[in-house]
Amino acid sequence: MKSAKQPDPGEQTLLHKLQHSKEPFEEIEIAAECMDHLAAGIDTTGDALCFLMYHLSLPSSFDIQEKLSRELTENKDKPLEELQYLDAVIKEGLRCFPVIPMSQPRYVPSGGRKIDGFFVPTGAIVSCQAWSVHKLNEDIFPKGEEFLPERWLDSEAAADMNRLFFAFGAGGRGCTGRQ
Repeated sequence: MKSAKQPDPGEQTLLHKLQHSKEPFEEIEIAAECMDHLAAGIDTTGDALCFLMYHLSLPSSFDIQEKLSRELTENKDKPLEELQYLDAVIKEGLRCFPVIPMSQPRYVPSGGRKIDGFFVPTGAIVSCQAWSVHKLNEDIFPKGEEFLPERWLDSEAAADMNRLFFAFGAGGRGCTGRQ
């Protein structure tokens, strides 16, 4: 509650957005919203970093460590968002070890749909989760079982991979913290 009462903390913050929305939130709503975002981000961020650090520590990842270290060392003055290999390593970590283990159920729309050669009728509930989308779709993620950050550096392939990148969910129930 004390934080929700702070004066303008800066345009980049959630608090600023809540305080300056078209219909400003009350202090209790601001505190609740901030707490939800904090709680949602702590475990997932910690888990993602744990999986990534483990994988990077493996002897088989020595080349990845070297490339990543070189990019970070040679680009100290650049914002992290501009480091392409760092982005590729993070995306590959989230592709291989998505931290949200649950599925994303949806109703099949009117007229039904054909999914992987099977007709699914209107109103049926279908679901998938990131691990399956990222590992089992060999047309989009070749060698899906392997940790290969370089796959994200191919701009042509990355367009399709980004379309099916499901680590943060998708649509109206996608993670608001994905950026």
